Amino acid sequence: MLTRLLIFFSLFFTAAQCGSLQQSYTFKNPTVFSNDLVNDCPKHFEILQIPEGKSTYRINAQIIAKTFELNGCPLDITKVRYVNFTKQTALDLSPLKQQLHDLFLDTYPSMIIDKINVYPRGYIESLPEHSTAVFDKDMTERNEGIFYVLDKSGVRRYFDFSIEATINMLYSNQKINRSDVLSSSNTAIKPTSFTQFRGKPITDLPNTRQRFRRSLRENIPIVDRYIEPLPIVLRGSKVSVQVQNGLVVVEFIATATQEGALYDIITIEKSDKKRAKAKVIGENRVELQ
Repeated sequence: MLTRLLIFFSLFFTAAQCGSLQQSYTFKNPTVFSNDLVNDCPKHFEILQIPEGKSTYRINAQIIAKTFELNGCPLDITKVRYVNFTKQTALDLSPLKQQLHDLFLDTYPSMIIDKINVYPRGYIESLPEHSTAVFDKDMTERNEGIFYVLDKSGVRRYFDFSIEATINMLYSNQKINRSDVLSSSNTAIKPTSFTQFRGKPITDLPNTRQRFRRSLRENIPIVDRYIEPLPIVLRGSKVSVQVQNGLVVVEFIATATQEGALYDIITIEKSDKKRAKAKVIGENRVELQ
């Protein structure tokens, strides 16, 4: 029994040391070794031989994983189906990395960036000086993706990127119901490894009042699609109704039967239970239509 436990823990820690396989790598020499793919791999062994003259090469991740496994170093390949190898060039990628760095820091000023990786999709000998990368509008929602740069001929040259970073973002610190107001009492800021989110992470309490669009369990990271601006008129609230007749303005109190944002047309109920349409002109203030 003790022997089995020792074998189990040995395999467990070996697997942890080998780490995860990435989707893209660059190579100088056609012979690729284990340490070229995993820096802290405890063993040094040959993985594959890239055919002579090839500047790019693609291989099934299962083949690489099997080679590692046979050498006692299992890999995590759950996120990778194929691995792309691209021959290294004299291409200076630092300007593109800097543009990525600036983009993410502009989006998340409190982000701590540890490393940015950029890999050309295919062999690229050179790019125009001061090339500008073109990014998707939602690419800052995840830690890896694709962008392109136009070469001298106007052809798009695509690059894969990945970013290793930590971000401070809001989490629910209790069970939250739909329509609850977002506040410091029901949220807390936590440092989070930046991976992939279905929406833009919320890194601080918004300047305008927000409410939740859905219910959340405790300890859920909050993204922009979970919240919405709090209407300035809520259903069931008392509103001041303005009625203008020439230069004369009359005001009375009614009840909003609908919620509304600024300039929305909502229904109100007067004290005599009659209903009318009114336009929202301020917080709990409407104008009779």
